[in-house]
Amino acid sequence: MIVDTIIGELKQEGGFTLPFFWTFGVHKTTARKALNPRTGEPVEVQAGKTVRFKASPVLKPEV
Repeated sequence: MIVDTIIGELKQEGGFTLPFFWTFGVHKTTARKALNPRTGEPVEVQAGKTVRFKASPVLKPEV
């Protein structure tokens, strides 16, 4: 399945590109302070990783 392939590449290589369509990349996030939206209290957010998506320059004008 394509999703399994993308996940495997993100774990192993840190990115996945399908030419002329998109690029997925893993980016590190830093530890930071945030606010709990329900209570308004400050909370500590741990450092971690997130996946970012970028559409190709060829795809953008077509949408």
